[in-house]
Amino acid sequence: MSQPSHLVAIHPLPTSSTTPHPVPAPQPPTPTQRPQTATHPDLQLPEAGTQPIAKLHKSEGQPVGGPPRTGGEPGQPAAPTRLPVRVAKGEAQRGPVTDGALALRYQDVPEVQVAPARPVLRLVPTGPSLPDAQAWAPRLVQALAEVLAGDRPIGQLVRFTDTVVFADVSRRVRVLGLTTTATARGAKERSAVRSVHVFTPATEVAEVAAHVRYGDRSRAMALRLEVHRGRWICTALELG
Repeated sequence: MSQPSHLVAIHPLPTSSTTPHPVPAPQPPTPTQRPQTATHPDLQLPEAGTQPIAKLHKSEGQPVGGPPRTGGEPGQPAAPTRLPVRVAKGEAQRGPVTDGALALRYQDVPEVQVAPARPVLRLVPTGPSLPDAQAWAPRLVQALAEVLAGDRPIGQLVRFTDTVVFADVSRRVRVLGLTTTATARGAKERSAVRSVHVFTPATEVAEVAAHVRYGDRSRAMALRLEVHRGRWICTALELG
């Protein structure tokens, strides 16, 4: 017996009359648009090759081209953006953060030491103390009265009178011609100091008024004493 043959169905290939699917034509490249950084409707970017011009908004005072403002209520001006403060490397930041050139550096104040008070200087006398004018005036009046009476040599007054007073007393002794001693004239003509009054208008000044008796006669004497080189010196003499 002969075996049955297998039959295969063959579909016909499409002919050139079949319509192909349409292929889209390539589109020309679109220019890249610059991103808008500001969302305000009045803000516009300048064209290429032109200088940007800053324009202030009437309500907010925001310059065109500046950084956008964020936050705030609709219709209200937003708070300005604060720039970060740069701190030098290795420098510790102290105190509150401030803007740029307004930043201050705090320095430690050194401790102030108060110098001790200086001791008060006092004058210390190097020689003998100055005698009291109340005790010295009667002795000088007695010496002057004895010189004028011829009972004492005038040379003893050199240390206790200035040149003017010493010259005046020397002239008076020569005029009176007191060359005789008290013994020859008699004891009744000797000088005697009756009273002495001392007034000190200043620390180193004394004014003296004295009453001197010469026998039966009385005589007034006025002196001015001043301190020179640590002792009392007669700088003025008046006889009455």
